[in-house]
Amino acid sequence: MKPWLLNILACPIDKHHPLEAYFFTWETPENDMKSIVSNAGKPKKDLEEKYRILRKQLGDGTISLLSIAAIKDLTGSKATASIQAKATKLLQGKPESKEDLDTLYSYLNILDVRDGLLVCSECGRWYPIGRSVETIPELMPDELREEEKELEWLAKWRDVVPKKVLEKGKPFKPE
Repeated sequence: MKPWLLNILACPIDKHHPLEAYFFTWETPENDMKSIVSNAGKPKKDLEEKYRILRKQLGDGTISLLSIAAIKDLTGSKATASIQAKATKLLQGKPESKEDLDTLYSYLNILDVRDGLLVCSECGRWYPIGRSVETIPELMPDELREEEKELEWLAKWRDVVPKKVLEKGKPFKPE
């Protein structure tokens, strides 16, 4: 899942947006990650159209600080922590330069989350990222969710899952 997707995802139950996001592992290999982060802020000629689209999305509110600020990177990657901090700071202002746009684009559209968790702060529901298919968030209504498989997935990530999900998460919580 690309971090950009958090700008358009909402809880399927109560339509709350933004969702809290907890990233556990990155799909992007560490060597690639270091390269992406070190090259972020260095505009690329072949991305000119992407920068134009990003500028438009920033202008029309498709990309919001609230969505990006709701990300908790629990992967332990120093590289992604630094680029996330830069992206968040840029979103607090009005990023216009190609350097700024390239930094934002790199964080939002190039990096991929493999495993993580989305949480609705309104209704308390949690949704896995990468449970059955790596990188894919599973925002299913309660009646379509697979309790046994989802609890098994939750147990696998117990050490990094927020306490509130383990204690009060919906639709299921560990026994």
